[in-house]
Amino acid sequence: MPRPARRNPASPVGRRPGGGRLTLSIHHRLRDALLRAGGTPGADTPRTHAAPPVHSPFAASTPIEHAAVRAVDVGGPAEPPEGTGFLDGIQRYAVAGRIGLTPVVRAVVAAAVLTRRAGALRPAQVAHEEFVVVPFARLTGAQRSALEEADLQLLECEVDERAHPILDVQAAVHVIEQRREALERQVAEAHLVEERDAWLVVDGPIGALTWRGDGPPRVLGIVKSHETQYLEGPDLEAALTLPAGHRTSVFGRATGGRGGRREAFSWYLRLWPWEDHDLLFGLVRLERPSVPEVAGEATAVSRWILAERAPLAAPDGRWDRLIYPIQQVETYLRAQAGGWL
Repeated sequence: MPRPARRNPASPVGRRPGGGRLTLSIHHRLRDALLRAGGTPGADTPRTHAAPPVHSPFAASTPIEHAAVRAVDVGGPAEPPEGTGFLDGIQRYAVAGRIGLTPVVRAVVAAAVLTRRAGALRPAQVAHEEFVVVPFARLTGAQRSALEEADLQLLECEVDERAHPILDVQAAVHVIEQRREALERQVAEAHLVEERDAWLVVDGPIGALTWRGDGPPRVLGIVKSHETQYLEGPDLEAALTLPAGHRTSVFGRATGGRGGRREAFSWYLRLWPWEDHDLLFGLVRLERPSVPEVAGEATAVSRWILAERAPLAAPDGRWDRLIYPIQQVETYLRAQAGGWL
């Protein structure tokens, strides 16, 4: 008869519901160890490659609301203000071909503001551009003239003297990103002129925006990425371990935007519980122009941002940090892009 399998005496075991012994998996053994150590288990999601390097990991901040950062319970979702606008942009590009080794990159960028009225999101400002990016220094006069006959705007990108099939395309993409950002600013600033008293929610930081008139408008930036950390020590721990439905104290940060350095007021908000996921799951950072009333309105603003979690922005992989109206702006722009999908 077959011999029973030998058990490693050092292997942790448990009990099956009907009796007998059950060897715990590495996942459960490490999870139990984390709990015993006072830690919080994460998603334990397998990866194969390291994340790209962070270029600006740290920056300074100044306390605005409290001397030390604390968690503030905002009290649950509240109805968003009527007439709020939501801004986002998209970019698409493709290597249309090469002249020798030189890439000829076709691109489209677009930006839009959708405004919610009576529960429906409708376009208020829309702009798009199509163009070609190519390093002029690599072209002869005849080659450039041939591209101009395609009747598309030609933009120049700077490349090294030595050709590189990857770096040359990246140089073109850098130009495309700059054009998209410029179009987003154009659309945002046009909307602020027409809807001075309404809120404008921007996907990303607000440092590049400018505005006219007396005092800054009701602009709110929602930052989904957290490459740059503005806090440290206990302040950073308070921010990154926020419970769901809580915000941090308001703090100031230098924006370095157009027109020289200026300050934005900012705070973190947890949209969804991060336990069993990761520290950054469901975490966004909100930004407002630096006016005294920001600290007083941070809780009210956070409450209606919580309401914007529904409907879920699924199946987008960023759904835990992407509010539904911003996703709808992207969906609208992708539909307008048509053949670029």
